[in-house]
This record gives sequence, structure tokens and C-alpha cells, in this order.
Amino acid sequence: MFDWENEIIDQPVFQRLRHIRQLGLTSYVYHGAEHSRFGHSIGVMHLAGRFVEKLLRHPDHRELLMERQSWSESDFEPKVDQIVLEARLAGLLHDIGHSPFSHTGESILFPNDKRHEHYGEAILLSPELGIGGVIDNLLGQYGVTKERVAQLISYQSGEYEVGFVRELISSVWDVDKMDYLLRDSLYCGVRYGLYDLERIVDTITLYDESPDGLLRLGIRGGGIHAIEGLILARYFMFTQVYFHAVRRAYDLILTDFIAELIQSETGSDLYPEGVMEYIAWNDPRILAAMNQRMNKDDKNLAWKLASRQHPKRVYETDGHADPAIIASAMFKLPKGLKEQYPAVQIWTDQAVDHPERFKMGAEVWPIRQSSGKWNSLANVSRALAGLVEIRQFRVYADVRDDDALENQIERSCREIMA
Repeated sequence: MFDWENEIIDQPVFQRLRHIRQLGLTSYVYHGAEHSRFGHSIGVMHLAGRFVEKLLRHPDHRELLMERQSWSESDFEPKVDQIVLEARLAGLLHDIGHSPFSHTGESILFPNDKRHEHYGEAILLSPELGIGGVIDNLLGQYGVTKERVAQLISYQSGEYEVGFVRELISSVWDVDKMDYLLRDSLYCGVRYGLYDLERIVDTITLYDESPDGLLRLGIRGGGIHAIEGLILARYFMFTQVYFHAVRRAYDLILTDFIAELIQSETGSDLYPEGVMEYIAWNDPRILAAMNQRMNKDDKNLAWKLASRQHPKRVYETDGHADPAIIASAMFKLPKGLKEQYPAVQIWTDQAVDHPERFKMGAEVWPIRQSSGKWNSLANVSRALAGLVEIRQFRVYADVRDDDALENQIERSCREIMA
């Protein structure tokens, strides 16, 4: 680790990531899952540097890079040094803007359609928070600026000119996913997210036939099975961990509690737009409020969370449900259940992911075959041919101690959907 990386890591706004759990309240289901965004960010930094260094310094790529990037012979080494530094920085800072409990409630609690990447960019560019100053002061001599790093972690700042580096930081096969699958598997105590990282490092290459002329990521034919393993690992982690029914139930009530807490403190049920106010929110602040506010007598949200009393699942579709079925369920069930059970609190949840995205274009996972010709992973992989969109809709009800009521609501759901 470089000295400048340590200086960035020591900034209070980066240390905040120690207090943002990687997987929300997943530890309520997989008790080892108490790891934070801090360790993940350092891991992504390491992988970003490793992959970019491999691609830029591979002897077969030198002439190609000089031609496509318009680098002179004298430019080559300084440019490589600069891009490796920028990639490591982007990996380190890609999650700097996460809210408490990471992705919990981010589609509901963020103002004006913001995402954590928007806050991350604001943190990076903020003169008050120090990180941008460290980058400009210590790395400006290499051509590295906070604005260039922002281009890698957020599309808001413009397009980074080395396309394959942007792909490594944020795409369907980025180093973020490569790190979190292995890390989350380890801490959850499962094997669903395991794949052959070293084989991917060994076989990654540059795809040079993109219609826009930019260099993209590709894989040599010997790495096909490693890529298949990565895609399947992600699929299994989503179906078995990230979309676990009980884990999602805790997300729902935690989101409601955070909204309730923000409302009581700020008058709005959304996170603050201002970056200085936003970074004051972290997991310990939420947990402290939970302990202060829990009331066993009225079994409020804080009590439910502190006592692990999650709402019960009373309806769910198949894990790959037809969108029309989900649309029908989303329309019929909340209305029907509210009419039949006005005193019962109901939550709905839709979980969606696209493990089949590699099929959506020839430039997603291009494979360089032994003949030297390029093909798409979708054309050569039989193991992945059956992958389809994950789409599941669930209904939860606050019937924790009433089995009869739970069974009755389950029957009502089936009748409504019949």
C-alpha cells in the first residue's frame, strides 16, 4: 500500500466506512456477515490495481495501447503509472458515498433519484472533506486529479478515456463484484460466491474490435470456465443470500425505521442532500436510536428490529416470475389485503437482478478463441444458456405470534390471485 493511500484511508470520511455494514442486517440470518464497506473498498483497490497493471504492462498490448490511445513511446510509462494510480483510487473510493446499512432503503430514502455514487462524487470533490486535496496535492505530479478519479466512479463527471479501465470499475464484470462475491461468501459462511479469480487474472485481455474503436475487456478462450463460474457465483449469491426472504424482511422494517428516524430529526423522511449532513448518518447512529426508541408494549419498529421480530412472508411468486404475474400481484394484493385486514400492517417487496446480461450484446464478455477470432460468451457457453432474469415478488405481514392469522392471510393471497 502506498503512503498516499494510507493518507486517504486515514481521512475521517473514509473511516466512516468502518461503520457501514456491507450487507445491512444479513447478520440476522448469516451471523458472520458483520463485515463493513471499509475492508471491501481496500479489496477492490487491490484488484483494480492488479488487473489494470496486468493489462497495461502485458507485452502483447503495448503497441495496441499506443495506437488506440495515441500515446508516444515516451508517454507510455508515465501514462501507465497514472492510470494504475487512478484505477486504485477509484477502487478505494467507489463506495465512499454509501448510506447506513449499505443498500438498505436506497431506492426509497435518497432524495431526487440520487444514488450512493452521487454522494461519493460529491465527497470526492468536496474541498471540506480532504480526500480531493490529498489526491491533487500528492498525485498531481503524475497527472492524477480528483476530477479524473470522479470520472471512474460516477458517470456524472464525464467519460473516462480508457474504456476498459472504466469497465473494470463499474460494469457487468467489474472488480467490485469480484471482491464482494468472495468476501460475502467468506463472512456469510457459504460457498455460493466462490469462483476462480486467479484464472480470470491470467486470461483477461483487451478486445480490439469494438465499433467505437475503444479498447474493451475480453477473455482468452482458456478463461471461459472461470467467467462462467463468476456469473454462476453471482447468480447463486443473489438467490441464496442477497434475496433471502428473511433478509429482505429485515430490509423492509429497517427502511421504515430509518425513514421514521430521519423524519423525527430533520422533518423529512429522506437523507439530506447536503454531503456534510449526509455523512453524519451511519450504522451506529441508527442502532443507538433503535435502542433508545424500542418499546415492548406497543411493539414498535425499533423493538421489532432489536428483538429480531421480522414480518412473516405470506405470499411469494416463483423466483423467475413472468412480469405480468408480478404486475398483477402488485396491483391486487396490497389493495385486497388492506380491505380484508385493515388492522394488519402489510409490506411488499420486489427483488430483481439480471444474471443474463452477458447475452445482451456481443461486446459483453467477448471471448478470444484459439483461432484468434472473437466470439461472444452467449454463443460459446452452454453452461449459462439457461440463465434468465431473477424476478420475485413477496408480501409480508405483521403476524409474528399469530399462526392462525398468518395462515388465513396466506389463503386470502391465493384466493385474490386465483
